[in-house]
Amino acid sequence: MMRVKYVIGLAFAGLIFLCGEAFAHGTGYRHSALKAVALEFMYSTGEAMSYREARVFSPNDDKFAWQSGRTDERGRFAFVPNAAGMWRVIVRDEEGHQCEASILISGEGLEVSGGEAESSIPNGMELFIRALLGVSVIFNIAMIIRRKNAH
Repeated sequence: MMRVKYVIGLAFAGLIFLCGEAFAHGTGYRHSALKAVALEFMYSTGEAMSYREARVFSPNDDKFAWQSGRTDERGRFAFVPNAAGMWRVIVRDEEGHQCEASILISGEGLEVSGGEAESSIPNGMELFIRALLGVSVIFNIAMIIRRKNAH
């Protein structure tokens, strides 16, 4: 009887040892043929919006991000849409700058049909802000020169 228990115990231990491989899992990768939408985000100066927060909103839900991440060093961000419709990608920095891209995905193959970018600064305001900054610089230089001449 003791011998039977010993054999059963060894058999059970052997099964556990051999089945350990079945319970374990590893990692891997494969090349995907899925079509990604790749975007580049930049400031009005042309400087890349590097490592900035990026959120993707699907056509089915405009409140909760479908995907989130960060742009890379060159301001690039990519995602693979899973449905047709208008997708929105919002990239923002810690200073309050934000750029929103609207991308229309259509067809069975989820083709990119076009899109438009929307800046946090309204059209025309950027030129106004630059002009105002230029006038301010000139005014401040004039005040410094005037102050030096007064003394």
